[in-house]
Amino acid sequence: MNLWRKAFSLGDIRYGWLLIVSMAMCVAFFYCDRYYDPDDQSWLSAGYAMAFATAVLWGALNYIGHIRLNAMYRKQNDIRAYVGQLAMSEDDKAELRNYLEDYAADLTEQGKSKEEATAEAISQFKVKELLSLSKNTALFQLHAHYYMIGWIAVALVLAVLTEMTRWLMDSNALWFMIVEAVFAAYGAGLFGLFVVYKLLDAFIHRKLNDHLS
Repeated sequence: MNLWRKAFSLGDIRYGWLLIVSMAMCVAFFYCDRYYDPDDQSWLSAGYAMAFATAVLWGALNYIGHIRLNAMYRKQNDIRAYVGQLAMSEDDKAELRNYLEDYAADLTEQGKSKEEATAEAISQFKVKELLSLSKNTALFQLHAHYYMIGWIAVALVLAVLTEMTRWLMDSNALWFMIVEAVFAAYGAGLFGLFVVYKLLDAFIHRKLNDHLS
């Protein structure tokens, strides 16, 4: 059930209005192309290009919108939380926590505020040797994009249902063809985008691992 919710979660789609705008543009220009069949095709080509560019822009913003900075690398002001996420024994954690708290206390006595002292104490230990102890040292947390799979399936199923409805009604109505084509095209596009997302994830992980190794 949890995987089902992830696969069909609208809340996981960022800037969804851009995708809707792209689809609406595609439908409008497709209709003009088929219904009016103008002699001058240049503006239709420009319209299709705009719809495609809008979809690409959505894909980029959606991916960026899901990237989150790992909590390990955010500004830290809680010694217990910082130490708690390190892969150390409880005794070692207690020893490190006590050391950092004593260090922060010394800084406080020197005139720094409690928040400043805590942040500075923690920052002294954000070095490569200590980061290697973290349970999750990736600089960025990347979304799994399960929702893409669900909405790819929705688009393709709707395309098939549209074709079946057209066949059962024995209709050659233009709108059936447009709706079917748009759902199929965007379903295939979402699948391609999902692959691109995974390739970007792998590239980012490799670069970060090379940087931190």
